Amino acid sequence: MMEKHELVDKNGNKTGKILTHIEARNPDNVPNGYYISVVGVVIINENDEILLQKRSRFKRANPNKWGICGGKVDLGEIPLDAGVRETLEEIGILLNKEELKFLSMDTNEKSHFTVYYVRKNVDVNECKLQEEELEEVKYFKIEELKDLDNEGFEWLENLKKVVKG
Repeated sequence: MMEKHELVDKNGNKTGKILTHIEARNPDNVPNGYYISVVGVVIINENDEILLQKRSRFKRANPNKWGICGGKVDLGEIPLDAGVRETLEEIGILLNKEELKFLSMDTNEKSHFTVYYVRKNVDVNECKLQEEELEEVKYFKIEELKDLDNEGFEWLENLKKVVKG
């Protein structure tokens, strides 16, 4: 079945405008004022370290960069469900959506990002990596993130507030 994605407005509301997965790869197919809905999930352990994944060197977008679990929200999904699905697909860890807490919302030119966080001690040795997508998973201290070659950590300032509590 062909994946499809419903575009959202700048507030993340569904618009009824639908693109196929292939169309959604090309930002030129996204009209002005519309956005592709993307979700991210930040996993934090009891030591306030963040679990990041290194993207495969063969990926078209952002090869070899570090980032959080996530991806495009599929047609008929809400970002929360997509976050659970993507985390399971990418690292083999099933999160309970009740555990996920809202962290931040952001847009760039063509994407609308909803980011959640969860406090959970995920054992990296228990992760089952989606091999065509990922090279490795590893925990990092928050202060180490600024030195990483990464996909963008727009959510980081919000996370620092959460961690300081």
